[in-house]
Amino acid sequence: MGLTTWKNAPDGRILKSDTPIAKNYLDEKQIRQLERAVTGYFDYIEDLIERENVFTMEEFSKSVNEFLAFRRYDILKDNGCISHKQAVGKAYQEYDIFNKTQPIESDFDKIVKGLEKKI
Repeated sequence: MGLTTWKNAPDGRILKSDTPIAKNYLDEKQIRQLERAVTGYFDYIEDLIERENVFTMEEFSKSVNEFLAFRRYDILKDNGCISHKQAVGKAYQEYDIFNKTQPIESDFDKIVKGLEKKI
């Protein structure tokens, strides 16, 4: 499936609800970059608010792209051609294919493995 993290990771089953979350496909380096970008942007906005700057939602929206450009991230030109609904549908479709091959380990199997290790 390509997921790098999911709710029951690392040994648990991948659930259908894990698949449409884009962040679940990022590796550790990408997660750290995302965290730094978000933290930096929040610090920037918090500073503006503390200095009592007033801005409209349009200005606020533009500030996201300005901040990302300053940090030398590539900025998307538009919303793209794939809707959220289409992306989720594709993720679910891929999950349905993957789920047929996903090994199932029941609680009973886990207990047996635990007992085997003790013996």
